[in-house]
Amino acid sequence: SGLRPIVEIMFPDFSLVAADQLFNQIGRLRYMYGNAMDVPVVIRTRVAIGCGYGGQHSMDPAGVFSLFSGWTVIAPSNAFDYIGLFNSAMTGTDPVLMIEHHALYPVPSDVPVDDLDYLVPIGKAKVIKAGSDVTVVSYSKMIQECQQAVRNLEQQGVSVELIDLRTISPHDIDYETVGQSLAKTGILVIVEQAPKGLSIGPRVAERCQAMFFDHLDGPIMTISGRDIPAPVSRRLEQAAVPSAEEIQQTIWKAAKRQL
Repeated sequence: SGLRPIVEIMFPDFSLVAADQLFNQIGRLRYMYGNAMDVPVVIRTRVAIGCGYGGQHSMDPAGVFSLFSGWTVIAPSNAFDYIGLFNSAMTGTDPVLMIEHHALYPVPSDVPVDDLDYLVPIGKAKVIKAGSDVTVVSYSKMIQECQQAVRNLEQQGVSVELIDLRTISPHDIDYETVGQSLAKTGILVIVEQAPKGLSIGPRVAERCQAMFFDHLDGPIMTISGRDIPAPVSRRLEQAAVPSAEEIQQTIWKAAKRQL
């Protein structure tokens, strides 16, 4: 009908109820119609890890959506990127999933108040901090935890290059930026909050190993949440997801192979 629908799925767990529409229909229509049909749908969904909402309301959907072709997945870590990526999604002609993290809602971020129509390109990562010893790749809420870990590691003499992927669908990941970083550091650590079984880290690691093997000076390390349904107990839930301290220790171990 020429419309550009925006659909909110309050919790990504509920996307499984609409799996046929999302994965068997929306994501495949361009292919099924021989590139003769646009599907400009934007889906918003909220990751509630940290709220104590339990195993049926706490999914990180990155790994699920990455299993199916046709979807572009974006996961901003701040309000500036959110607005710019959302605007880019609205100008496209294919389905886009916007992953929002509840913990980022109250975090202030500078935006150009006189131009809220600006664009952040989909498929372009951002180097948050330059470094020379270890490349750390992450997205969404884990960027905050990584920044804290990186600050602590700097005091120990470890120089970390931190990259925010922003776009995390497999065919859209900015491997060029990751490769440029690995040419300097030779060491890669991938950090995400999702449980291991729902993570994209191993898939990213496999692609990086295939593309940048000559740059690597050690095995790629991945950090993810525990492979369990999210507990309702907030203390248990906190123990089930990576902390800044755990990230720091893993990066330190990776760096020791290089230093």
